[in-house]
Amino acid sequence: MGLAEDSTQITFTCSKKEREIWSEEALEEGFSSRSKYLYVLIQEARVYRKHGTLADRSSEERIEELEAQVESMKRRLENEQGEPRFRRELSDPGYLELVLEETYKTLPEVLEEVVECGVLDNRVRKEIESGLYVMAGKNQVEYEPGWGWRLTDDTC
Repeated sequence: MGLAEDSTQITFTCSKKEREIWSEEALEEGFSSRSKYLYVLIQEARVYRKHGTLADRSSEERIEELEAQVESMKRRLENEQGEPRFRRELSDPGYLELVLEETYKTLPEVLEEVVECGVLDNRVRKEIESGLYVMAGKNQVEYEPGWGWRLTDDTC
């Protein structure tokens, strides 16, 4: 069945509707199987429960609404001020003009400024966070509040 040597199979009972929902979510999130998706969800839930950072769904939805409002207001302000609209494309000349100045900058300096401004955070954060939770589930890394992530002694 392709299981790792130290792995085992479990049986999970749920409604057919839940099974369909989880299958759709797994596809949307880019997982190759529903099992892998559920495994990552369980690992994330363990970390959230252990460290007390579990937020209810309505809070997440409210945050998304507020973020959308902020983006809308930023666009409106930029349009009113006649500045170029911020686009998510990193190669967009309007965006690069915000990073560059009259003095010369090397490519590493430009990259450093792009990273520091946080535009890459949302693009990269989800993928890295998911990978860390998977590794934590396999005891390859561990997390300590206030300190962060590290390889486990078994991995070193």
